[in-house]
Amino acid sequence: MTSSTPTTISREHPWYILGAGAMGCLWAAYLTLAGFPVVLITRTQRNGTAINLSKDSHLETVAIEQVTIDELKRSTITIKHLLVTTKAQQTIAALSDIKPHIDHHATLLMLQNGMASKTIATLLPTQQLITGITTDGAYRTDELSVVHAGAGQTLVGDNAIIQYLPRQYLTIAFCQDIEAKQWQKLAVNCAINALTVIYQCRNGELLDNKEAMIRIKLLCDEITAVMQALAVDIEHSLFQQTVDTLTVTANNYSSMYQDCQQKKTTEIDFINGYICSEAKRLTISCPENQRVLAAIKTIEQSYGQ
Repeated sequence: MTSSTPTTISREHPWYILGAGAMGCLWAAYLTLAGFPVVLITRTQRNGTAINLSKDSHLETVAIEQVTIDELKRSTITIKHLLVTTKAQQTIAALSDIKPHIDHHATLLMLQNGMASKTIATLLPTQQLITGITTDGAYRTDELSVVHAGAGQTLVGDNAIIQYLPRQYLTIAFCQDIEAKQWQKLAVNCAINALTVIYQCRNGELLDNKEAMIRIKLLCDEITAVMQALAVDIEHSLFQQTVDTLTVTANNYSSMYQDCQQKKTTEIDFINGYICSEAKRLTISCPENQRVLAAIKTIEQSYGQ
């Protein structure tokens, strides 16, 4: 990943946002409020061109330019700055769709769960790829409305880009070792998300489920073994990090739970599935991660029944 300063965000070269879900809409609204030009890339034409942003019972309607993927593909648009907030399992296909319009030296900020960003460098070898991770919570109430449900922190692996991000509205900081932080977030997601689906509960309800907590400990032990084999820095007990996250996000439904409720394909292949593939490569046994991976796959396969 390169670390050059991105060209100035201007009306000629706005932030394009790929992934018009909760996080994409949240960032589109805050970037616009911070004075940056924004174009939201959508799959289909929406009923309006504004986003209704709610936070702490305050509602603000933010006008945002939007373009569908089909409109983009028919255009002569060149994308210089791209924020990618698609689900991990959709990222490669979505980027491939619009690749002809992405400038060879474009700056991409990847704000996703899992480790999908590792495969993107092969697809876009000349572009500047910057990893970001966030603990902000958001959900959509409809296609034009997003709720900023929990204020967190966003860490990015490039210091120069921060001046082009909505620092007035979100807590954003540079992280020297972004890969280690990405691994820590991946690990906590592996320990929580699938189990909220399996036990059909909010995050915090896992804390009162003895069986679930035993499984969380097993997941954490396996993930720790993989991280240690890869020499990834582990600041402190992964199990304790998971308990802390469950406590802070007790009332939240995980994104995987929400996906399953809507009968959507989940990010499981890029979360527990990634751990399983790395463990296999390293000849490390990860039976609990394999069990939760299989359980979510079975649930996904049941959608059409």
